[in-house]
Amino acid sequence: MRALVRPPTYYRRTLAMIQTFEQTIDGKSVQFCATIADGGSPQRVIISRADSAKSLVIIEASGIIGAIKAEVEAPETFVAEAVRKAQQEGLIERALASGEILTTNL
Repeated sequence: MRALVRPPTYYRRTLAMIQTFEQTIDGKSVQFCATIADGGSPQRVIISRADSAKSLVIIEASGIIGAIKAEVEAPETFVAEAVRKAQQEGLIERALASGEILTTNL
């Protein structure tokens, strides 16, 4: 009887990366945090208020270019680019106003 041989499975574990940042919302300075989601593919950055665990914005590194950037870049750079994109597109304000989680690609 032959034994079933499976190829080895490799997991890439990313370090927990959390960046806090401030943004002015309705004239008030509000603290937010951005973190790389643990596990899964594509890699994602989740933005939430610093005083709450409720997700506001999810930025995915999808597609070939996004996936390569997420793998090659330092985690700090990956998170910073995701935050910059969310701020430039007004995603954080829209998520707060609508109460919905917004998703976009990096």
